[in-house]
Amino acid sequence: MSGTTGTASTVVTLTPAEEKAADKARLLTVLVNVCGMPYAGYKTHPMVLALKRDGIVCFNMDFIHLTAANIDSLQYEKGGTLVPLEMNFKMIL
Repeated sequence: MSGTTGTASTVVTLTPAEEKAADKARLLTVLVNVCGMPYAGYKTHPMVLALKRDGIVCFNMDFIHLTAANIDSLQYEKGGTLVPLEMNFKMIL
């Protein structure tokens, strides 16, 4: 017997659609676990509404490229009117 034991590793390659879905899931995970957003109402949370309105729907492709100026200009629709994202949410992001 030679001195090598173990299993061979395999490379898993995701399709572009699978990678995009995983990236969207990463963003949701960050918003819930790191930013403290409640999962139960995430679809209507002001942070999610503001990010979606600005086109931020994925973590690696969108969210990590946000600058302070981008975050400061985030707005969401509340009662049919665009309102700026509250400062406490901006500070969390």
